[in-house]
Amino acid sequence: MCLYNIEKSKFCVIEKTPEIGLLSSIGVREGVKLSVVTKQPLGGPIVVQIGKRNIAIAKDIAEQIKIQEVM
Repeated sequence: MCLYNIEKSKFCVIEKTPEIGLLSSIGVREGVKLSVVTKQPLGGPIVVQIGKRNIAIAKDIAEQIKIQEVM
């Protein structure tokens, strides 16, 4: 499943990310657990929480991030 398709307030673990160096530098990398804070309407960004930080990720990038939902 891609990150953009997960519902708000759900938790997941990143399985695969696109080759974008900025993602790794902000903590979005394989094996990281995160939760979805909000999804903006009309194709806007998704905001995720990693640790204590909130990070906005554009829809086109979020659709390339493969995740596994966890309970």
